[in-house]
Amino acid sequence: MSVKQPLVIDRMDWQKFMPNSPVLTSYQSDWSSILLEHYRQPLIDIPEVSNLQHVIPLGHQAVDFEFVAEGRSQTVSYREKDYASGCIEIYPADLPISFHSHPTVQIMESINCYLDPTFVAQTAHESVNPDRVELLLRLKTVDVLLHQIGLALRANLEADGARSRFYADSMATAIAVHLLHHYATREHHFREYQDGLPKQKLRQAIEYIQAHLGEDISLSDIATELGMSQYYFCHLFKRSTGISPH
Repeated sequence: MSVKQPLVIDRMDWQKFMPNSPVLTSYQSDWSSILLEHYRQPLIDIPEVSNLQHVIPLGHQAVDFEFVAEGRSQTVSYREKDYASGCIEIYPADLPISFHSHPTVQIMESINCYLDPTFVAQTAHESVNPDRVELLLRLKTVDVLLHQIGLALRANLEADGARSRFYADSMATAIAVHLLHHYATREHHFREYQDGLPKQKLRQAIEYIQAHLGEDISLSDIATELGMSQYYFCHLFKRSTGISPH
């Protein structure tokens, strides 16, 4: 007897299961490190799927849904107070999940953030072995920092979507580091540096930024130019200059 396998989906495939298109998406803004989509939906019925990306939903205001993962089913209920307290969820990549919402409200709102597992692992590649990074499943978990970052990303996308890549990269890096610190299956230690960037690297970074000021520069572009992760570039640049690259 054949066993039905979960449907493997990419971040853009989520729209196929939604009755309505997202009211806001970062897809056209060409964010390199993260995709953000804001949904307003009546009901959601997601069959068993396995995501290629880590998915972080936030912003549920009032909804009940049945969630199934690893053969276990549970009911998750959200109310306004949960939204106000900063509840989020984490669906790890490659974990088969399914869920079905119940009609407790006419319209349910949510913001989904999608991050590639390779990006999360390589955010601090000097300290983390990408092959050893796994995240934990979390449902209705209070995390004010992730919740506020998601809201800030949405606000920035609404205000300046065409020139928001650098800000999106910075926030995606913060999310990735936070996930590795608090939601990884094993503890990861980030190397600490007492000094900032070497003078040659700092000069190279500043020259690159000045040469591309007229473009929609991204944090990943600068980090790649210097041959280091986004996290360590931000960390060391601020140590050297006292200000963030953004």
